[in-house]
Amino acid sequence: MKPENTFIIEAGHVTEVYGPVQALKNYLIAEKAEFVYITHPFSYSKLDGTKAEFFQGGAVVSARAGHKRGNNQVLQWFGDMYFNIKFGLSLKKKAGLFIGIDNLNAMTGIFLKWMGKVEKTAYYIIDHTPRRFKNPVLNWFYESVDKFACEQSDYIWSLSERIADVKNKKYKIKPGRNIVVPVGVELDRVDKFTVAEKTAKKTMVLMSMLDETKGVQLLIDSMKDISARAPGAQLLIIGTGPYEQNLKDQAKSLGLGESVKFLGLMDHDALFKFIPHERVGLAPYMDDKNNYSYYADPTKPKEYLACGLPVVITGVPWIAAEVEKRPMGVVCRYEKESLVEACVRILNDDAFYGLCLKNAVEFAAGFDWNVIYTRAFEKMG
Repeated sequence: MKPENTFIIEAGHVTEVYGPVQALKNYLIAEKAEFVYITHPFSYSKLDGTKAEFFQGGAVVSARAGHKRGNNQVLQWFGDMYFNIKFGLSLKKKAGLFIGIDNLNAMTGIFLKWMGKVEKTAYYIIDHTPRRFKNPVLNWFYESVDKFACEQSDYIWSLSERIADVKNKKYKIKPGRNIVVPVGVELDRVDKFTVAEKTAKKTMVLMSMLDETKGVQLLIDSMKDISARAPGAQLLIIGTGPYEQNLKDQAKSLGLGESVKFLGLMDHDALFKFIPHERVGLAPYMDDKNNYSYYADPTKPKEYLACGLPVVITGVPWIAAEVEKRPMGVVCRYEKESLVEACVRILNDDAFYGLCLKNAVEFAAGFDWNVIYTRAFEKMG
């Protein structure tokens, strides 16, 4: 299948943080595909509301606004599904492919296929956890929709081998239907840097949606010890989220002053111009098998490596094993003492840092989003 020859609908849930939803849009723009880009904001984001944009020849030709973002996520999900179906039925042209990024969007694509408005569907799974919700009713609903989407979609795009293995075993998916589509990086956007400018700094970057599972609180708690052993160490936090104010209050209460800076949200172009000139990337995921990052292919570590930032990472996502083996940084445990030791080593040992930097850049050369998505479309025939 070639995207430039297929009318495509892409529908996904988004926050302010760049991820596969936005990356796929950019790929389709570059391919000059004719497609509709539907985005639904999560309730904890600050985005305004649902919208659909029509693209032709690499540019937006029209847009349609949907419902506003609400505070009740469950009610919003039903509104999102209703919008997808109503919008799909209003299209004069049949879509050759509907890509639903998460199970709710995938389910609406299947409904539209049954109604004759879509030819084929792909369920793009970008996260997984053994138990999504503590509420048993909500969890049952989520699992039921996931099962339906896996069994009824023409294709499944799994973000990682771990996710693909879970779905293949759970739903006995036939070979060829479940395609692994890992996270990539838009390598051509990364700003040029020199090793000398990076080793002259002791900056550590953490870019993330700021929620409690990302481990930022442990890092802030460790900064006094890191600074004592690596004078001049500075933590630069890029992003926003529901836990942001808690983190700012924590940094203030510890009197960290200039050693911790909250830089807010950056668009992707600005991010790839800024972070290549810093020293280290941080990914202290909580060590919990129910953490989405265990099954997923997190964007953050790959973007760090592609931008020439060796990483300090906990051993939660699969890429941590690669970081340790090559090496491209330091893998630590999710505990203060281990995190401090890892940060101090990568900040103070310039020889080790130089080796990690070289390995990171070489490893990241295979992360190109264009190659990844082209392969995915080719595998769909």
